[in-house]
Amino acid sequence: MIKTCKNCSQNFEIREEDVAIYQKLDVPYPNYCPNCRAQRRTSFRNDWNVYNRKCDLCKKNIVSVYSTDKNVKVYCQECYWSDKWDGGQFAKDFDFNRSFFDQMKELISSVPLINLTMMNCINCEYNTNAVNSKDCYLSSRLGDSEGILYTYLPVKSLNCVDCFNINTCQYCYECVDCWNCYNSIFCVRCKSTSDSSFCFECISVKNCFGCVGLRNVEYYFFNQKCTKEEYEEKIRNVDISTHEKLLEMKRIFIKKVSKYPHRASVILNSENVLGDYIADSKNVYNSFDIEKSEDVVNSWGVEFAKDVYDGCFIYIGENVYDTIGNFDSQNIRFSAFPYNCHDSYYLFSCFNNTGNCFGCVSLKQKQYCILNKQYTKEEYEALLPRIIEHMKKTSEYGEFFPVSISPFAYNETVAYEFFPMTKDEVLACGLKWKDFERKNSSGLSEDIVSCIQCERIFKLIPKELAFYREKKLPNPKKCHICRHAERLNQRNPRHLWTRNCAKCKVEISTGYSPERSETVYCESCYLSEVY
Repeated sequence: MIKTCKNCSQNFEIREEDVAIYQKLDVPYPNYCPNCRAQRRTSFRNDWNVYNRKCDLCKKNIVSVYSTDKNVKVYCQECYWSDKWDGGQFAKDFDFNRSFFDQMKELISSVPLINLTMMNCINCEYNTNAVNSKDCYLSSRLGDSEGILYTYLPVKSLNCVDCFNINTCQYCYECVDCWNCYNSIFCVRCKSTSDSSFCFECISVKNCFGCVGLRNVEYYFFNQKCTKEEYEEKIRNVDISTHEKLLEMKRIFIKKVSKYPHRASVILNSENVLGDYIADSKNVYNSFDIEKSEDVVNSWGVEFAKDVYDGCFIYIGENVYDTIGNFDSQNIRFSAFPYNCHDSYYLFSCFNNTGNCFGCVSLKQKQYCILNKQYTKEEYEALLPRIIEHMKKTSEYGEFFPVSISPFAYNETVAYEFFPMTKDEVLACGLKWKDFERKNSSGLSEDIVSCIQCERIFKLIPKELAFYREKKLPNPKKCHICRHAERLNQRNPRHLWTRNCAKCKVEISTGYSPERSETVYCESCYLSEVY
């Protein structure tokens, strides 16, 4: 079945397998293409921008993902989890003369929201989406990590700076998609690498510099074997202590990487999958960054989950549809940030075994609620079909929340990272845009800097300055958000193209578009080349 997207007007396919999924879920066919559906969901998530403001209950100074110009109430961690208030205080009767999304917009504006999503963290008040972490700063999606600065998705890692998707890494800098690495800088897609710099797709290497595709070796310089003494002499002559020298080394390395074959997609220990960055998974279609999951379609960032369709950032879940930020929740539809919830629709930031709820905000341990109003089981089950029928008439049922009711400006969100638009384009769509404080670099101190790219003012903290000195690296001239964007650009886009393997000519699906110059191999040809 071919449909035309209501947002971008591009045609998209609904496969026979998808029809079976929608019938099983008892939801209408989507009216938006997969990319526009992802854009809509991710416009509700702010991963990087934090602000100073006051808690609307205790009035203490706090850090929050919601700036003071947002039309929302924000509580600090202590107040939010206290017994001083209850989400049911803000309950509303459903109005059948109005659209559901208009009523949800009012509810999101009136019910207090938590300042930051953090669980069991110490000294992490400037981070977002953090669990079991300590002494971290301006990072996002942290798990079981310590001493992390400006890093996205570090897991079980220690004292790393400016990294993207690292697992069990220590003392690393500017590493992307790395596992079990130690004291390494500017490494991409490396595993079990130590004391190495500027490496790409290397596994179990030590004391390597400027290397691509090596396995189980030591003392290699630009893929040439050296003695220990030769290697150490070459390293002594490497100078990346200034921005100019560092940029030149990056150019040399990128040129070298481009000469080597690239694997079509990063898929490890998986069966019947189509996408990129997929590990230990089964039955995955058109999805990216998937780990230890099964039956996943049109989704991003899914871990330890099953039966996920149109999901973004799903961690431990089952039977989840068109949802973002799902944590340990099951049977969830059209929701944003359900944490330990079940059997619910259209939740926004609900927690702690909330279930059998529809259109609710900031509820904790509640059952059978609609627009935060408590009903009996019988009342809930009688009212819910009437609301769904009303939403079908207004063409709302089966659609995720519209971007227009997101509490964030578009350029504060994950959507802006993957679907960038100019300020004029955003405003022309009727969406919000935030102008950040900017200032010329003149008159600023050594630790207060104006980003050379976006001109946003940012601060260099003592811990990171010490790190740069130890590693003999220049202080950054770009803010952490622009640096994150550069690392994101080192990964392939979340889109697949069809092209042919450059060696065996078999047709492959890959994140490398046909217009790109890289030599791309299918998995079997790539493995025969590097092993």
